[in-house]
Amino acid sequence: MTHIKIKLGKSVFNIKDCRGLGSLRGLMFDNMDGHDGALITAGGVWMPFVKSKLNLIFLDKGMKILDKQLAVPLTLNPRTWKVYSSDKAKYCLELKHTKLSVKKGTKIVLNS
Repeated sequence: MTHIKIKLGKSVFNIKDCRGLGSLRGLMFDNMDGHDGALITAGGVWMPFVKSKLNLIFLDKGMKILDKQLAVPLTLNPRTWKVYSSDKAKYCLELKHTKLSVKKGTKIVLNS
């Protein structure tokens, strides 16, 4: 799995590049040591086997922010049985849950 740097506002994140088949796994079974999250090809995300809350930032094909959602891990509580999605999203940036201020329409910058 390769890692990329993503600039979002003034912050830079070390991200697993999971576009392609890696999107099926994303951050499942991952303790996120050494990286801040993952970039997946998906317009929807569900949270089985994810260990902690995530900020989900849905992106269009040009890497512009469409939406941000707080996602909680799936548990035995039916309230957590949810798919998080954005209709027009091509990608989803899954980040460790922190206070994060992002604006719709902002373009993120990828650096390999």
